[in-house]
Amino acid sequence: MDADTPITSLLGAWAEGDREALGELMELVYRELQIAARQAMAGERPTHTLEPTALVNEVYLRLMRLKKVAWESRGPFFAFAARLMRRILVEHARAVRAQKRGGKLPHVSLESAELPALAPTIDPLVLEDALAKIEAVDERLVRIIELRFFTGLSEEETAAALGVSRSSVQREWAVGKRLLAELLKGGH
Repeated sequence: MDADTPITSLLGAWAEGDREALGELMELVYRELQIAARQAMAGERPTHTLEPTALVNEVYLRLMRLKKVAWESRGPFFAFAARLMRRILVEHARAVRAQKRGGKLPHVSLESAELPALAPTIDPLVLEDALAKIEAVDERLVRIIELRFFTGLSEEETAAALGVSRSSVQREWAVGKRLLAELLKGGH
């Protein structure tokens, strides 16, 4: 908990209107956000145009725009950052699809058309659709998926962020992974 004390203090100062506290906070959590961004982008296609650093920078820019914050600890802050990353990736995917050249058609280069995919990729829009379906039924399950999948938090950290037991996170994470896999495969 000692490592959380400066973060908690800076979150409190930021909530009280100290705009410089955000900059200091970002210095403390930047490395963790960078890891979370890499984790969030792990399933993206290799040719993705958004880099983890750009994702963290966009999170920072959006945090700067907030007028009022009320996080009292590290957990809720990282939960919010995970949701921001998810939104940014979805917005980016929508923007790429909306480009004039190619429209909604996927871009396939001649080189990649001849080679099998090296790693499975997840379309952010399909992922967002699946998460929205899960969220309509179980909002906490989506929070667990966001914290584990997008930010890479451990079971203990996820439990602390959500104020639930570790065993609850373990059970729900197992259900969430299966449900998400089914939805991403096209199952209902």
